[in-house]
Amino acid sequence: MLKLIPVILLAFLCVSCSNVDCKGIAESRRSKYCNIVVREAPVSGRWFEIKGINPETKEESTYSDMETWYVQFYKNIQVGDTVVKKQGELEFFIHKKDTVLVYPYECEGKIYN
Repeated sequence: MLKLIPVILLAFLCVSCSNVDCKGIAESRRSKYCNIVVREAPVSGRWFEIKGINPETKEESTYSDMETWYVQFYKNIQVGDTVVKKQGELEFFIHKKDTVLVYPYECEGKIYN
């Protein structure tokens, strides 16, 4: 019986973790902004960070966030790319030499605009 207690607790934690407030997270994402020409390839896990130069201001810039959304696309970001997240919008753009990759915000299988 004592061996079942950790299993029951783990099951309870997993169920409570699945209740994600996607709409709330989407709204908080709207305020995020970045416009960076990448000078260091990003590393991601739960912590995501891009370092480079803001092409508008020509100043050093860093964008960092703790979110699993970036796991979908951080491997597509290379040195020299320009990454853009416009304030008020939920799409993340990766501008490459000959193409633009667009990643909408998706949570629990639903895309948010």
